[in-house]
Amino acid sequence: MNPKKIYILLASFGLLAGNPVWATAEQIIVPLAARFTVGKGKANTDWYLWRDEKRIETASPASGRGDIWERIGQDAYNRRQVFHDDRRIVEYTPGEIRTRQAEPDWSALGSIISPRLLGKLRRGGSKSLFGQNAVYYSGQLAGQRLAMWWLEQAQLPAQLQLVGKTGSFHMQLREIRSNESSRWPRASAERIATYAVIDAADFGDKEYDPFVARLQQQDGVQHTH
Repeated sequence: MNPKKIYILLASFGLLAGNPVWATAEQIIVPLAARFTVGKGKANTDWYLWRDEKRIETASPASGRGDIWERIGQDAYNRRQVFHDDRRIVEYTPGEIRTRQAEPDWSALGSIISPRLLGKLRRGGSKSLFGQNAVYYSGQLAGQRLAMWWLEQAQLPAQLQLVGKTGSFHMQLREIRSNESSRWPRASAERIATYAVIDAADFGDKEYDPFVARLQQQDGVQHTH
């Protein structure tokens, strides 16, 4: 599988972070940084997560893409999609997010699979992983057969496999940290300071832009003014 499609694959599952869902009651988010390997079939690539109470960021170095959500107050959010290879940022303001009815489930963004979905799965045995208790869950969700080891303290999957009609997807936690590593590919303010910013509300006026046209084709969506 082309590794540049991994980022889009993650967002294609309604269970995974980066795909906005209706806002619901949320869990308390423990700040951390995590590195995973993810893939479809035999293809694998690294995928990163950083989170705290006000900011959740993910990065896929193979695709050259990142996603940054920031919480402003209780019910307002800002989102920036970062495209490192193009040196571009697509920004969704709080007003644009409300217009699109794309307010996120903050717990799902920070936990990859929303903790509220665990009640729909069969709970199995437990063991110690990454120095904390991990519980095995399995079942059917969104037409996919799911098997997962879930870290109760971190509120993250340590191992995840989804199998459906179109193939399989797997995710494996490799590192978890209380503090981020300087070696990890975060979209720091210094790194993205010179990137061009496009307001998502202006996409309809920029269809002539090759970057915008390619993004619409890749994501299979139309952005309107």
